[in-house]
Amino acid sequence: MNAFRPFRMSRNLLAAVCATFATVASLPATAATSTSTRPQLTSTTAASYTIAKYMAQAGTIGSLTTDNWDPTGGVGTSSSFTANYTVASDGTASYKTIQAAISAAVAAGGTTRKYISVKAGTYREVVCVPASAPPITLYGISTTASDTTLVYNNANLTPKSTGTVTNGCVSNSSATTVGTLNSATLTVLAKYFRVINLTISNDYAEGTYSGSNQSALALAQRGDQGMYQNVRLLGNQDTVYVGSTSYSTVIRAYFRSSFIKGDTDFVFGHGTAVFHGCTIQYSAARLGAGVASYIFAPSTVAANSYGFLVISSTINSTGSASTGTIYLGRAWDEGVSSVSSYVNGSSPNGQLVIRDTAIDSFIRSSAPWGTSTAGRPYCSSSCTYSANRFNEYNNSGY
Repeated sequence: MNAFRPFRMSRNLLAAVCATFATVASLPATAATSTSTRPQLTSTTAASYTIAKYMAQAGTIGSLTTDNWDPTGGVGTSSSFTANYTVASDGTASYKTIQAAISAAVAAGGTTRKYISVKAGTYREVVCVPASAPPITLYGISTTASDTTLVYNNANLTPKSTGTVTNGCVSNSSATTVGTLNSATLTVLAKYFRVINLTISNDYAEGTYSGSNQSALALAQRGDQGMYQNVRLLGNQDTVYVGSTSYSTVIRAYFRSSFIKGDTDFVFGHGTAVFHGCTIQYSAARLGAGVASYIFAPSTVAANSYGFLVISSTINSTGSASTGTIYLGRAWDEGVSSVSSYVNGSSPNGQLVIRDTAIDSFIRSSAPWGTSTAGRPYCSSSCTYSANRFNEYNNSGY
């Protein structure tokens, strides 16, 4: 019997096989099948849900202004900025607080962009960027966002004295508690505000006050054309809010290469926002591994075609979230107390597209969208109430 002779692959054949494997590995994951509970855009319909489409218009509902804003060039490189104002908590700069530097820029006025540098450290303060502010770029000197942290611990139930306001951007003087949208560590009313290389956090400990510990915001973005790059936004419930001070006004925000963490409805609002190349992380640490919760809660005006777009991003989890327990989102029927009060065509109807994004298996794979906050059952077509405007395209992983 002849001895076994091992097969020897020629160099050309080996190269061809390797090339084939490389090609297969680079192919996108097979798209999910579109179903009534998990609808998928086609390549044709996906062309209507791009960064350019979302960022093209703002202003008053019914008469939006088209300016084709293109923020994809990013905030810029911090090393190329020249600071007009400097901040250092250790007293080695012109100002010790971020608010003091912003207030100085507001007092100076003008329309030229002002740059505020922030030395690495922790800044425990509530910051307001009023509508009267000139264009401002706030940046950490360190390019590691975790080195420079703006943090506070207000929540909806935090007590306050009547006759005072939480900060200069809100009007809650008659209230005895801070309130949901007024709890933000950073509130931005101004247009053209930009942030890079910074952590913005709300470290409120739920249960500190009795009652429904509903909200503790890190960011309330309420002015048009806000840009956030290499920014970490940290909280639990209601981490990031995007929406103007008037429900009839559309404002836009662009988040690039940033990290957003929370556990319930932690990206929410009626504004138009793009999350591009971001990591959006659900944390199971507070609620527990097996508890169902929601990531997105848009309250988009029914007449606004564009709410939230997540593109070329990653949606993952920490804290041992159980497989298939978390919803991608639900509609926030803002201002609607019950499903019987919902009015088709005029009540809020959240809009969200997630595309070209890697999504971990903690998300419910067959039915990733939940019942609205007013109790509208999720429905994608032939619905009793307005069809939910939630779609996916070319996602992978779950």
